[in-house]
Amino acid sequence: MFNSNTASEIKDQASELAETAQETLSDSAKAGKASVRKLGRKLENKARDSKKEALALLESLRDILDPDAHSNATEHVIEQLSENFSEWSESLDKELSQVLKNSRIQPRQWLRKPSLLTLSLAVGAGVLVGYALGKDD
Repeated sequence: MFNSNTASEIKDQASELAETAQETLSDSAKAGKASVRKLGRKLENKARDSKKEALALLESLRDILDPDAHSNATEHVIEQLSENFSEWSESLDKELSQVLKNSRIQPRQWLRKPSLLTLSLAVGAGVLVGYALGKDD
């Protein structure tokens, strides 16, 4: 009922399945690392742009707050700048939350695809083992 050829075939298939699972896991890890690096670069660029905008805002405030300027005009400009700054802050907050959301979703998607492949290979191997064990010679 159970011969040595069948056992060696099962061992070969099991080792192939293990190798495939290991390769899939390695590919998933590489894809996850690449995604994290990409998101890191995006965040770095956004932070750099934010710093430039903040420095430009400070410079414009220094120019506006010249002692020779009228106080009413200065107050009006400060109000406009504070409104612009709050809008800029809200948009930056939305962008950062979107990047964080994407960083949580993308690795999950990459991990699901290879997992389904590994699962289907395991089911296939199980069916083969069941067929081999149930086969009457």
